[in-house]
Amino acid sequence: MGLARRRADLERMKHRARKLYPHDVKARNANHLAKCSCWMCGNPRKHLDDRTMQEKRVSQERHQGG
Repeated sequence: MGLARRRADLERMKHRARKLYPHDVKARNANHLAKCSCWMCGNPRKHLDDRTMQEKRVSQERHQGG
């Protein structure tokens, strides 16, 4: 990845950080904008040993169709 791309990505993340945290003028949180990864918001396969909704639908379609 080139320097220009990294700078563009950082500027994009800073713009988003300013929208989310208007009090942070310098956008210090730009590198920490990840969504929550708790067990309630995260991937069910990782935290609950469960399948995702899409996997459940495919499995259900295969059982009904076959």
